[in-house]
Amino acid sequence: MIMKNRFLYLVVCTLLLAAITPLRSEQPPANSRREFKVGILVSLTGSWNSLGQNTVAALQIANDQLKATAKAEHGGYRFKLFVRDTALDPAKALAAIQDLDKRGVKIVIGPQSSSEVAMIKSYADAHNILVISQGSTASSLAIAGDNIFRFCPNDKREADAIVALMQHDGIHSIVPLWRNDAGNNGLHDSVKAAFENVGGTVTSGYQYQPTTTDFSAATTSVATQIQSLVTAGADPNSVAIYLAAFDEAVDVFHSAAANSTLSSTRWYGSDGTALSAALTGDASAAAFAASAYYPNPTFGLDDALQNLWQPVADAIEARTGIPADAFALSTYDALFVLERALRVTGNLKDFASFKSAFVDAADSYSGVTGSTALDAAGDRLNADFDFWAVRQVSATFNWVRIGAYTNGMLTLF
Repeated sequence: MIMKNRFLYLVVCTLLLAAITPLRSEQPPANSRREFKVGILVSLTGSWNSLGQNTVAALQIANDQLKATAKAEHGGYRFKLFVRDTALDPAKALAAIQDLDKRGVKIVIGPQSSSEVAMIKSYADAHNILVISQGSTASSLAIAGDNIFRFCPNDKREADAIVALMQHDGIHSIVPLWRNDAGNNGLHDSVKAAFENVGGTVTSGYQYQPTTTDFSAATTSVATQIQSLVTAGADPNSVAIYLAAFDEAVDVFHSAAANSTLSSTRWYGSDGTALSAALTGDASAAAFAASAYYPNPTFGLDDALQNLWQPVADAIEARTGIPADAFALSTYDALFVLERALRVTGNLKDFASFKSAFVDAADSYSGVTGSTALDAAGDRLNADFDFWAVRQVSATFNWVRIGAYTNGMLTLF
């Protein structure tokens, strides 16, 4: 049985690697009635570009598989991918979806941040564009009946996971440090509410602007708040910093490294930094992260489905050099859900019917990331999380999976 599983894994992985090809011209082929345009809004040059790169690779793989199946069946549906780099900038995301709309694109995968989703939401609703975000978590965007669907759990569920770990670690007070955007504001609010709900103390913390490059004021404020807690009687080992950020965590750690209070306090992170290539690529920031404990929860993958998701993850990493997480893999599943919806409607002429078919397809589909069923607001029901932390392995710093939060239960490795 073991040899059979290994053989199956090698066959699937080989097929997936062979399926990865560069995006072709955006000129649609003649007489293509079964090919539909899909816009991809991702960060390729801005913060969190690791997810952007992996999203494009995941969708290329899925699309090539669908094309092969359609050819073999002399039918089926396939997609033409229109990639747009938003650099995680909401204004660029809006300009991109407007441009795609002019080109007849009525299905968009991405954008990956909640700020971008908030910016394009009104346009997508008004112009009958179906949006599937793989990374937006802000619970403020959990709105029933709109055209925004999210293939990841929202921030309230992530807050439950990180607070469970904090409780396990004996943390009673946290000082939050967070980026001022929709997604990270949502994480701050949900973590604050969840932590206070179990009797913890949350200070005012420090909110910084997305354009911040000098974090000295932020880190000085956080250190002062920690010292105030200790002066008031808190055990230093029970105080922690909660950081909700993207790749600018590198600059945060550069600023914090010289402060003895911040260097001796435990840090906890968020999904926006988990598996960040920017962090492990900076030796000094990675060293600080490793010494500061710094677990980051992110939408998790089911170990029981590893024979399904591992070949896809390996194929993505072979192309980008970046380990693939559940956020990226959810877009792989999303394309198959879209194909199933089109098998029901046949086209996009009746948007309401297509939207309904998409929801039905998502609710009944189980892919490499497990069930893609959605809640009433169009967000993913599956809310399992993995914890990743930077650790030194031999002479290099790498992301290491240190725990999981599954069905409300915390497991540490």
